[in-house]
Amino acid sequence: MRNVILIILTIFSFCLKAQEYPLNTSPSDIPDNAYLKDMNNELDKYVGLWKGTWNNKTIYIQLKKIKHYSSIPGDTHPYYVDDIFGERKIIASDGTIEIDRITNFNNQSPEIFGMSRSLKNGNWKRLYFYPENMCGKSATLDITSF
Repeated sequence: MRNVILIILTIFSFCLKAQEYPLNTSPSDIPDNAYLKDMNNELDKYVGLWKGTWNNKTIYIQLKKIKHYSSIPGDTHPYYVDDIFGERKIIASDGTIEIDRITNFNNQSPEIFGMSRSLKNGNWKRLYFYPENMCGKSATLDITSF
């Protein structure tokens, strides 16, 4: 009986691994519920806490690699994909914390998401920024020095 369970688990494990595809595979080329996995750790170099200044404010951006559910527009063809999600923290020059979304990082609906190629330059990477408190405004963040 134990050998039968081990064989079933091995087959189940093999079936799950067969559903993994490299990150750069087109979602239309994979079966439903497959996983576009960052097999070569391409996204790892973006992960971490980034710090900058703007208008005398200190800005922190926390980026994480997260596996999440996605689908082709129209909510068809579901799949899972590794992606970059991010949140921000802004501190005024007097030390007042104006925004802190890093402390309660939102893995389901982050303000920053999606590592893709920039339309301006194919060598750049682009993140999309949809701040929760800015009346529907959005921005793109192009990463140029990697």
